Amino acid sequence: MINPEHHENEEKNTFVSNKFRDLFDSINQALFLFNFMGEILDVNNGACDLLGFSRTKLLKMNLHNIVAPEFVSKLSKGIKDTFQSGTKTFESGLKHRDGEIIPVRLFMKIIELNATKVILTTAQESIELVSREKDIKELIAILHQIPIPVLKIKQNLVIYANNAAKEVFDIRENEVIKPKFNELITEAKKKNSTITTEVKFGKLIYTLDIIPGQEEDHFTIYGRDITEHTKAEKLIDYLAKFPSENPNPVLWVNNDSVVYSNQAGEILFRVKRFSKIPDFLKKEIEESLIKDEVVEKEVEFDNRIYLLNISRVQNQDFISIHGIDISERKKAEKMLQQFSHQMEFLNHIIMAGNVASDINLFLKEILSSTLQLMDFEVGVIYLIDANEQFAEIVCSHNISQELIIRNKELTFKQEAFQTIFIKGIPLFSDNSSTLYSDDAIFSTFSSIASIPIFSEDKVIGSICIASKNRYFFSHEERDLLKLLGREIGAIINKMKTEEALSEARTITEFYRDLVVHDISNILQNINMSVEIVSLLQGKEEKIEKIFKLVGNVKEQLIRGSNLITNIRKLSKISTTGINLEPTETLQFLHEAVKFIQVSFPNKDLNIKIDSPFKEVFIQANEFILDVFENILFNAVKYNNSIPIEIVICILKEKLSGKDYLRIEFRDNGIGVSDQRKETILKTISEGKRDVKGIGIGLYTTVQIINSYSGKIWIEDKVKGDHSKGSNFIILIPLIV
Repeated sequence: MINPEHHENEEKNTFVSNKFRDLFDSINQALFLFNFMGEILDVNNGACDLLGFSRTKLLKMNLHNIVAPEFVSKLSKGIKDTFQSGTKTFESGLKHRDGEIIPVRLFMKIIELNATKVILTTAQESIELVSREKDIKELIAILHQIPIPVLKIKQNLVIYANNAAKEVFDIRENEVIKPKFNELITEAKKKNSTITTEVKFGKLIYTLDIIPGQEEDHFTIYGRDITEHTKAEKLIDYLAKFPSENPNPVLWVNNDSVVYSNQAGEILFRVKRFSKIPDFLKKEIEESLIKDEVVEKEVEFDNRIYLLNISRVQNQDFISIHGIDISERKKAEKMLQQFSHQMEFLNHIIMAGNVASDINLFLKEILSSTLQLMDFEVGVIYLIDANEQFAEIVCSHNISQELIIRNKELTFKQEAFQTIFIKGIPLFSDNSSTLYSDDAIFSTFSSIASIPIFSEDKVIGSICIASKNRYFFSHEERDLLKLLGREIGAIINKMKTEEALSEARTITEFYRDLVVHDISNILQNINMSVEIVSLLQGKEEKIEKIFKLVGNVKEQLIRGSNLITNIRKLSKISTTGINLEPTETLQFLHEAVKFIQVSFPNKDLNIKIDSPFKEVFIQANEFILDVFENILFNAVKYNNSIPIEIVICILKEKLSGKDYLRIEFRDNGIGVSDQRKETILKTISEGKRDVKGIGIGLYTTVQIINSYSGKIWIEDKVKGDHSKGSNFIILIPLIV
């Protein structure tokens, strides 16, 4: 009975790769892999069942531990013979776990596995050994009566001859062999393998098989009467003159055996005259006989591909098999097919880039097409952020949201990620074992490819695909994926250039609308105030109102100055970008508080900074002061409370594996309605140029925070009641 405990399948304890494990274990015979020292390297389930040991225990044993003592010397000789000749078959006995000796027939063959020469051994229970003592007399009696002559020779002495051998060879037991056998036995001994030859005895012609025994100087000779067959062969030999000189394989077969094979056929199909028909040809031969027409079959031998034409020979009772070497043709067809496939795929990429209106949509289409082409299950595309600090997932396929959130951003600390994103070297499953940690997206996949995406020889991202089923990337697949990375980068560069042109036009229109709208508003307010002052001149009782109107004019002038300042900053961010550097936050925050206090001398302000840190550095620049001033300015402007209270809370926060500084501005102003929050959020998330929707100050703040790779949003200070005040929250990457 099969014991499941014997079938341990721990990959780390097996010599056979996962690719062949199922095939290795599915073979019914017991299989052993061991080296020339007899150390067991691997076994299949059949071996575990045969001996009653688990795989783990067998892998700790030496072959001599499982062989019965009386067969140890025979085993050593068998291994030695295998090393010399490549294969060896002999009978032995193996020890079961309960002590029982199991008679087996061992077949040993040297193979190369994992770049190491090892011995593959099959062990089959030997019924002959079990019943040998019981049946020996019966076998001898049968051998005596069969019409085939049989001789057993030991050191040139006949130790057994059946009746047919005595009659045909005129020889008796205990006699010295005749001289005509000496040369044949010497040749078989020299080759240490069976030889077959034709010998004439009177008018009869026999084929003799001289087979070396397992013991030294022991030989068995079998004879077959081929007198009539030889007569027929003369005709076949005459007809076969052309095939014998043919470099392509030619076979003629009858119902059960090979009647002719040219030299090419003997080498290719490993047959000789009178050999059994190769199993792989039987089906097609039967089909040719039934249909009485030519049957074609493609076969592969020794890394060459042959097209076999199988047909009945006219007016004869045998089948002709002619082979044509089509290896080069098939190779050319395969290369052409691969090239066509690659061109079709690359053309699809180019077409997708031409019609796509958005980079993210283009990347989703390319990722899906690549997975379909490679027959892979999952994939992601990373793009490096503008500041080249990390790579961020921009699209994915068949990956859970939880894994995406956990691996949203990749830093370049690991050597493997430096290889991909900095050195621009692709990594494949056979050289990326350290690429992914246990909680990473591809940690459970056996086959992974991470290909750099290049734009003008600069790495801008990576396309990563993975499969649980696939094991090895061919050279053609690797080259295609590398080319894919460069094509994607070229199209992204083209799309970004087009986006930049469109952006430039949009920016021009944006600044035009901005100036027309805001400057017109400011001038209108100033003009109205001046007209009212003109009407009130000379009226002393209106002096207070006149001062108030003059204050309004001054406020509008400040507003105009701020507008110009913000436009300059927006222009710099939009066109040339800004340089980031380690920036101490609290210093700028205190400056912003002082500015607000000076700007609103008539307001009762209570601004408090709640920070557990004396200093904290972020990845920013001097524009952070404008962010703080704009947020504080709005907190005062839209606030009717007395006193106006603003609490600034500073914390540190980790998000998607990245460290941020979290700053909250909590006020007791009029708050922001849910509808307006939605407008602000939409402007932030979609990157719209909607100054009318959120105001130039807040819009500038959003653009600056985005340039820092930060985040900004607004909440109610008291959840669910916006009238109690607002809480502006910003996240900015910390300097670690």
